Amino acid sequence: MKFFFLLLPFALFKACEPATSTPSPIREAGAATPPSVDAATARAVLDEVNLLRAQGCRCPGGKKYAPAPALRWDAQLEKAAQAHADDMRQRGYFSHTSTDGTDFDERMKRAGYHWQLAGENIAKGQPTAQAVVLAWRNSKGHCGNLMNPKFEDMGVAKSGAYWVQDLGARQ
Repeated sequence: MKFFFLLLPFALFKACEPATSTPSPIREAGAATPPSVDAATARAVLDEVNLLRAQGCRCPGGKKYAPAPALRWDAQLEKAAQAHADDMRQRGYFSHTSTDGTDFDERMKRAGYHWQLAGENIAKGQPTAQAVVLAWRNSKGHCGNLMNPKFEDMGVAKSGAYWVQDLGARQ
């Protein structure tokens, strides 16, 4: 089986180099594990991201991020992420801009998430939750979203080879 890896962040910062630490606590927000990815995959992405946030990291280029609070799972962000992952897979494109011309911030609002801060990471081709988080962590632009201490919530979805992670903080 041949895999290809494409990454495109909504870039706020730079990517991180791996660090080691103890696992972070997981904060859950008002929804069960989403149906878009199996429960183990959803949990694995949230755990991996929260572990990185608990550790802090030094990103390529030297930017150091202090530890950040754990993210909560948000069903509305998951819904927005799933719609975009499905659209990219069905229509064969790879972009933060949907085929209807909307960006992630508008998709999040359509899903009922009224944000004061919004971000998105997308990827294509990673076979596991661990692989996609590692790719985001080690790629310029993605890590800043992962480590931004102002983000409180996250949802992730996968459709075929397409991954979408939406991050936000509510108004």
